[in-house]
Parts: sequence; structure tokens; C-alpha cells
Amino acid sequence: MHFQLISATGIEFDEPVYEVIVPTKDGTIVLYKDHMPLISTGAPGVLSIRKKQSDSNQSMEHFAVYGGIIQIDGKNARFVTDDVTTTDEVSESESKAALERARELVKSADSRTALHEARSIMLHHEARLHLAQIKSRHHR
Repeated sequence: MHFQLISATGIEFDEPVYEVIVPTKDGTIVLYKDHMPLISTGAPGVLSIRKKQSDSNQSMEHFAVYGGIIQIDGKNARFVTDDVTTTDEVSESESKAALERARELVKSADSRTALHEARSIMLHHEARLHLAQIKSRHHR
């Protein structure tokens, strides 16, 4: 299967893959070649790619995504999102601090709009922290 990860700034990943693990609004799904055609809404989380069937979990590539659209036709899959973070761009300590600040924003939100925005920021930083923790486990 061929997979593309596309952000507002361009193509982040564009290669043949064995499987892609995708966070969606309805839960995590795993995409393989010959997957039934599907269009779904992505959710904030970590998107993981295994290029070859024989690749170990440690050799998978991981990206934090913040929602988007996933489309698959059985041979090709594409995830389109506004923003993507790679493992090279995250620090666990910075992500923890940012998540704590986001949680404080949620607690102090004084309107429905502010609460919605604060929750979006919190989900963004939860995804970044999860990515940083994966990076930390794989580099021990």
C-alpha cells in the first residue's frame, strides 16, 4: 500500500508501507493493503507507520497529528491534516510542561468557546507528549 501524510506545509511522508496505525474520532484503526475503501475523521494522537512486515516496533516511524481526514481505497491511503510533529521536534519535558499549562487553561476557561479552544490545545499537547514518550522508549 502507498501512504501519504500531508500537512498544510507539504508532504511529510510519501512511501510504500506495510501498515499504518491511525487515530480516528471512532478509535484507532490499522490500515493494510486491500483495506476496504474508507473516508474517516482523524483525531489528535500518534500516527504510526511500519514500512515492512518484518520491521520491529522500534523501527516504526511515528508522527503526532491533530485531527484531519483519512482516505483509503485499498491500494493507497492518505492522511491530510493541518499540522504534523515528528519525533525530532519533541521533548518530553517541554511537552509535559505545555500539557500542564493547557490543563490550567481548561480549568480557567470562562466560556464555552474558551473551553473548546483550551480542550483543543490540551489534546494537541497530549499527542505531542505521547510522541515524546514513544521517542524516549525507543532511544533507551
